[in-house]
Amino acid sequence: MTPAEIYDIDAIRVDRSALTIREAATVLNNELTAPVVAQLVRKAIGSQADQFPLRTLKRVYERVLPKVFEPDEAVQSRVEGLTPNVTTITLGEYHEFLDASERKIAFPPVAATLLIKAYGEDILNEPYAAAALLLKKIFDAVGDEGNE
Repeated sequence: MTPAEIYDIDAIRVDRSALTIREAATVLNNELTAPVVAQLVRKAIGSQADQFPLRTLKRVYERVLPKVFEPDEAVQSRVEGLTPNVTTITLGEYHEFLDASERKIAFPPVAATLLIKAYGEDILNEPYAAAALLLKKIFDAVGDEGNE
């Protein structure tokens, strides 16, 4: 029996906190290439990755990546309790973020700048899965202020 026959992909343990926003600022500041994705999966599941034959790559990635990128209920609850301070965010930073988003950069350096300005330096220790929710709260708050 090979490891893939005895190892259940659905039983993979994924550490959602393995990739913090701080780490994402260095790992995801370019396009998502195959080596970057491999690094993320390895970080999230550790040596479990060694258990699978290469032919299971797609199924393993499909199981792991959503858990790294998408927030669970705990992350959502934590983010709901935070209120961003958008008073020091500049229009230039906003435009820089939009430009990087257009270029398909997963987590441009300016995203970390926006998060720090809005929530403080400690926000970078949160799981990366919180980043999109946190950024949305910033842009919602900016939109609300722009309508006043």
